[in-house]
Amino acid sequence: MTAIWDEAGNTNQQTYRRLLESMSRPGRVVNIQPPDEGNGYAAALAIGRCLLDHEVSMGAAGSNVILGIQDRLVEETRVRVAAHEAADYLFVDNQGIDKGISLAKRGRLDAPETAATLVCFLSENPAVEPDRLRVRLTGPGIAPPQGIMPEMPGIALATFKALADANADYPLGVDAFFVRATGDLMALPRSTRISVR
Repeated sequence: MTAIWDEAGNTNQQTYRRLLESMSRPGRVVNIQPPDEGNGYAAALAIGRCLLDHEVSMGAAGSNVILGIQDRLVEETRVRVAAHEAADYLFVDNQGIDKGISLAKRGRLDAPETAATLVCFLSENPAVEPDRLRVRLTGPGIAPPQGIMPEMPGIALATFKALADANADYPLGVDAFFVRATGDLMALPRSTRISVR
């Protein structure tokens, strides 16, 4: 029993370090090296196990896969399920990302930290491959003055535009993690300015 706890604890600690690294380097890809669970959702589950517990709430939007991830995380972490507008964490995929961004809570001026965090699980073969040269990221953790383009492919330009709109009134906004089955992870904190040309 102790070995299982230690392994889970170490995995959560490693995942947490990668999440922090990605938040401190917006737009850059890091890898969380999820455990091999025989499915393509280990990376999303690892993030959920790291961030969720009985004191926070989550919602899910998208395909049956995301709803299945929610069911598993509820069972494993005892996280509470909430409406999208009230959830602390929203797990979405390509099908649910627009809904997730539009409904996610943005925080309040006296408590911006109450904003939602999106965890966006991206398919390996995205139907839309945007021209990443049209997207520039600036802000904390990004070298000025010209900024950078996001490293992770397969995120629609409409998604970048929706996040830019959601985060226009910083410190209000939405923090977002994008993750693939490979464990590749990219963060766009609400402090990151997104411009689409």
